[in-house]
Amino acid sequence: MSITEAELSAAIEVALCAARNATDIINKSIDERSAPITNVNTKSNSTDWVTQYDKQCEEEVLSVLRAGTPDYAIISEETQADVPLDDSPTWIVDPIDGTTSFAHGLYDCCVSIALAVNKEPVLGVISAPRLQEIYTAAKGRGAYCNGQRIHVSHATTLNESVVIIHQPYNRSKACVEAVLNTQREFMKLPVHSVRCYGSAALDMCFVASGKADLYFEVGFNAWDYAAGAIIVREAGGVVHDVNNQNSLDLMGRGMCCGSSKEVTLKAIEVMEKYNYRDAVWTLD
Repeated sequence: MSITEAELSAAIEVALCAARNATDIINKSIDERSAPITNVNTKSNSTDWVTQYDKQCEEEVLSVLRAGTPDYAIISEETQADVPLDDSPTWIVDPIDGTTSFAHGLYDCCVSIALAVNKEPVLGVISAPRLQEIYTAAKGRGAYCNGQRIHVSHATTLNESVVIIHQPYNRSKACVEAVLNTQREFMKLPVHSVRCYGSAALDMCFVASGKADLYFEVGFNAWDYAAGAIIVREAGGVVHDVNNQNSLDLMGRGMCCGSSKEVTLKAIEVMEKYNYRDAVWTLD
């Protein structure tokens, strides 16, 4: 399967419209409330939240995508998560990535929209409402933030890298120990800094724009990293599976991205040392 350059350009405009509409919903919700959202539902466990606004944003995004590209398939976190990914043009949507941060009024949440063709992302739009930033990329066209070209940093060693590591939803003893040991190893190297934010998609944008140099994750889903993957690649960075440096499986539930292959391969060495992937994977 393939799409033309004209179809790709049209899809970008559709995705931007959908992202802006969802951004308005997020901003309105945060601006109008005086306390964190407490009326939440949970998914995989008590730390994995979903709010009424996730569903409201999803309804708005999917409505725009269906109107603009009626023949494209859609995979979306809240209501269409089980749609299989094949070679046909497929939207991959996270209406609010970083729901916990959103619920608490923090800045690190975003709308993430990707288009995949032949199971590879060909465009990505990530809108971070509280940062007033919109990241975009399309295959062969570069990556941008608010219309300005972005590029990964020049870091080629962990010692000069800002590393982003999340706290997984999995809170088992084995997982907690693996995460803490991995963080400790990075700090002992030492890396330049270790950071923890709340949105996978936005963290990939930080790598793409040179604000961070390495980010990896295990046990998450295509909607968390599909848009970020094309943005990092078009910004000159690398993205691959945590267990295969030469490919990225959007349904593989694991990803490592960075400013250079040297940085990502060293990160995988550290993960393997502490059994990070298998320990976190027990989320299922």
